[in-house]
Amino acid sequence: MAEEFKGREVLKGKDTSFGIFYPTGYIIAALGSYEAAQRGKKALLAAGYSEDEVEAVPSDYVIADIEKGTKDAGLLTRVKQAISEAIGTEAGYWENDLKLAKEGAGFLLIYCPTGHEANRIQRLLESENPKNMRRYARAAIEQLS
Repeated sequence: MAEEFKGREVLKGKDTSFGIFYPTGYIIAALGSYEAAQRGKKALLAAGYSEDEVEAVPSDYVIADIEKGTKDAGLLTRVKQAISEAIGTEAGYWENDLKLAKEGAGFLLIYCPTGHEANRIQRLLESENPKNMRRYARAAIEQLS
């Protein structure tokens, strides 16, 4: 039976801050392809993570989600996004994620409440050579690779 793609549903509605995608307590990892993301997900599941904690995301979903977020933003949201982009937070990552997605990257959303857990996840995904990994902590985005 084919696995059902959950998209942002895995984040349980806790995925924005100031109108910008900001999934606190999660890692986003960009891998070379959707197949690599699926392999990464299998490795994390084998290491004890649950289906509710890990989601492989195809590039077409990322492209559509980013484009929808930028096109559908109201005036107040656009102002907040501009401020966020000006100080180098999540809006700046959108551009890079969009570029990687258009190159065919696959993505992983991984629940990761602690820095210690982030180190474990990095080790588990090392063989997939992530193009980019970042963890959304409460006060900052931590660049992992």
